[in-house]
Amino acid sequence: MFESKNKYFGRKKGKSFVRLKRFQDELKQPTNAIFKRIKIPRVLEIGIGDGEKISKDAKDHPNTNFIGCDIFADGVLRAIRNSLENNLKNLLVFHSNIQEILPSVPNNYFHGIRVFFPDPWPKARHKKRRTFNISLVGELSEKLKKNGFIHFATDHSDYFLDALILMKESNYRMDNIGPDSWKYNEYNALNTKFEKKALDKNHKLFYFSVLKNY
Repeated sequence: MFESKNKYFGRKKGKSFVRLKRFQDELKQPTNAIFKRIKIPRVLEIGIGDGEKISKDAKDHPNTNFIGCDIFADGVLRAIRNSLENNLKNLLVFHSNIQEILPSVPNNYFHGIRVFFPDPWPKARHKKRRTFNISLVGELSEKLKKNGFIHFATDHSDYFLDALILMKESNYRMDNIGPDSWKYNEYNALNTKFEKKALDKNHKLFYFSVLKNY
């Protein structure tokens, strides 16, 4: 298995790993050649969770190429299994941190980037571990096409506000955004495992979609 070289906090394997590990041989390392072969449009998902959301979207939208990554092995292997079982030619996932993938990606490459329910690291001393930060946004902005979107969702209000402020400071366009558009509703529902868990716990959910303005 291709293991992440960067420091990472959190679990890398779960209970389903044993029955999914037979798909390890299908794992790929990110290379310039791989990304050059992927046709447009291209959507990146950072942190694919259990792998089901990106798999379903790839199946429902065969003309969009979905690229995902996660350090949690189970979700990556599950997405690979789904890809093989459903012959999803438009789905590619990596068992890797996003920081290890971006050097192989050309600039102005992605049409959209999705960050759904990243680990919130709610304690003040742990916030520096959050994935969505000023350093990553700078790197992502180079890889995102002009007018490309970033979709973000979380059930932690301070993470949401920090991310929204970061988007504003990074000159992203926020069309038709207001307090009501940030709240969970049937139109912005993502139907991810983490979203359902948050709803079960009666957590407030927050969403935004912004566009690269340059």
